[in-house]
Amino acid sequence: MDEMLIIIFGVLLILVLLWFALLKFIFTKLEQGHFEKYEQMGKPSLFLNNNMKTVFATLRFICKREHKALNDPLLSKISDFSLVVFLVHSIIFFSMFFGVQFLTNAT
Repeated sequence: MDEMLIIIFGVLLILVLLWFALLKFIFTKLEQGHFEKYEQMGKPSLFLNNNMKTVFATLRFICKREHKALNDPLLSKISDFSLVVFLVHSIIFFSMFFGVQFLTNAT
């Protein structure tokens, strides 16, 4: 059981690092090629301008697939892939959270 948790935490860590890299690419691409959209989203960044407004704007941009309107194939591919990474990470995280809660209550 402990070995499995270590593997799952490792996978989650890799997904978080991948998520950060994808966001950095998305933010750079928006800033350089779609500045109006970037400004509309509140000029998001990974750390410096990271607040609730920019977080929700970024999630909305990715989850509602707002990138399709920009007609940028590379940005769309990266945004779609980041959506998959976000969903996989969320599913694993919450499955683990509720699984640990269930196991804790069962003993």
